[in-house]
Amino acid sequence: MKLNKITLGISALILTVYANNTPKQELTKATDWISSWETCRGDGAIKTDGSLWQFGKVGGCNWGQIIPSYYNIKTGKTTYAKEKCTYFLKPKKIGSGFQGAKIINGEYRVYAIKADGSLWGWGEEIGSKPKKLSSSKKWVDFSVVYEGNGCCGYDIGLQKDGTLWRFSELMKPLKLKRVGKAHWSKVIIKCCTVYGKRRDGTIWVKKDNKSFKRYKESKCEFGQKELCMNIKVKFGKMSRNSILNYSKPHQKVKPAKRASKLWNYPKCEY
Repeated sequence: MKLNKITLGISALILTVYANNTPKQELTKATDWISSWETCRGDGAIKTDGSLWQFGKVGGCNWGQIIPSYYNIKTGKTTYAKEKCTYFLKPKKIGSGFQGAKIINGEYRVYAIKADGSLWGWGEEIGSKPKKLSSSKKWVDFSVVYEGNGCCGYDIGLQKDGTLWRFSELMKPLKLKRVGKAHWSKVIIKCCTVYGKRRDGTIWVKKDNKSFKRYKESKCEFGQKELCMNIKVKFGKMSRNSILNYSKPHQKVKPAKRASKLWNYPKCEY
């Protein structure tokens, strides 16, 4: 592989390359990494001792970016910017006590439900290090819906007692607000729609910022028809006290079966 340009950062912490192809990079010689996930401008990972590490940053997403171009009026040709790819070679420890934690990767923000049921978050509008977001230790699941492409942006969580919560405003100070007064056993979210199954077995639906209404198959709209008409089947496959993000089912990070080395692909932008 031919590299056009290589620059090595301070103390070899960051490696930037301009190239057509970029290989994966071995991060460290350590073999005790148990889980990892990709964020917008970096990666996160956990070791077997429960320590939490960040490579690069969380947030600063620039999806759908357009390749910058320059038109030369003399030659009549257009030149395009080269893609810059950055390897974050050395992680920074940002937390501890995350053994057995459930990680929800929202890319803009990352959430963790620790083994004791407490809720933690870091990334955009929260900070670069994990912050405890609630005094409750009854959290069982969490999910993130990205704003854009016609979808409402919100972060939503479920507690063990069936209460549903979301952040009312994604700005400082972050504040959790309860969604409705019902108690839910299962929740499915897609774009701006929330489907909820109550503990009495009834199914309800909430669209945009409106209140929950009793689910009726005859009311399924075109854009949600496949999910809406099969919602009972979808709920039947879910475990109790859980949230399914229909558009992003892989937000929940699955730990590896055994600890091993950690490899990384670069983060690329123009």
